[in-house]
Amino acid sequence: MARRAEYDLGMLHGRRREWSVISDLLAGATAGRGGAMVLRGEPGVGKSMLLDHAGAHAGEVTVLRATGVEAEAELAFAGVHQLLAPVLDRLDRLPDMQADALRGALRLGPPRADDPFLVSLALLTLLTEAAAETGLLCLVDDAQWLDPASAGALLFCARRLAGERVALVFAARGDGGDHHFAAPGLPELALTGLDAAAAGELVDERAPVTVAEPVRQALVRAASGNPLVLVELVGLLSTEQLAGRDPLPDPLPVSAGMEQAFLVQVRALPADSQLLLLVAASEDTGNLPVVLAGAHRLGVGAGRSKRRRTGGW
Repeated sequence: MARRAEYDLGMLHGRRREWSVISDLLAGATAGRGGAMVLRGEPGVGKSMLLDHAGAHAGEVTVLRATGVEAEAELAFAGVHQLLAPVLDRLDRLPDMQADALRGALRLGPPRADDPFLVSLALLTLLTEAAAETGLLCLVDDAQWLDPASAGALLFCARRLAGERVALVFAARGDGGDHHFAAPGLPELALTGLDAAAAGELVDERAPVTVAEPVRQALVRAASGNPLVLVELVGLLSTEQLAGRDPLPDPLPVSAGMEQAFLVQVRALPADSQLLLLVAASEDTGNLPVVLAGAHRLGVGAGRSKRRRTGGW
């Protein structure tokens, strides 16, 4: 299955700690101390890049990948089918009951009575079988879009990897919205924005010319540490603008990817806060009293928005 377009974020700027955690997980799995974890963060913060890095540096370990797809979120076991595609030829090595249950769930054989435990157990057996020779790394991106059957089966396995040669890494949005990927019992690693130094390094790496210091600072401030936003901003500016010989556009240009990254954050806000932002976006001068007056007429005030944000409602 073709993967969605990825953004090459270059070197792991500012991600040494996160990579160390993933690397330790992989090392433990190859030594027979398997485990699982969840990477959480906003769109564009670099979750996919870390998964790509893990897959590229897994050595001789077998790597299986799957990406949750919103359009397949209602198709039972679609995610499991995607993950297992390269090792489905090993189904015959499973006990008959497990093999039949997994074939039925994946519509590779006659459907059986629904038995989530047996299907999940079969998945665990197949993963440990695939890991027998070289170890196994399973990378699941956009886990918030996994179909519930796949999510349940994979989490069942994730909690039972101690003593196995399997590492399982989920990447999911951390906005806590309607499609939150809940993974109770698994360790989680929050992926936040890059600090100013790492963000500046990323700008320099991606720019085709030497970036003027005021321009670099403006881009770092605008991106708020989001690597995707930084990469796209650099790509939207001319070499003359990057070098500081032409003025930067005001406001800075916004790409579709940047809009999506910020839209996800906005949608996670309370309804009053979203309405307040809409009023602010409609007011061209940036005059705060005008924005607040307009919001007040719509029944939204800064105090009310603050109370809801801090749990006062």
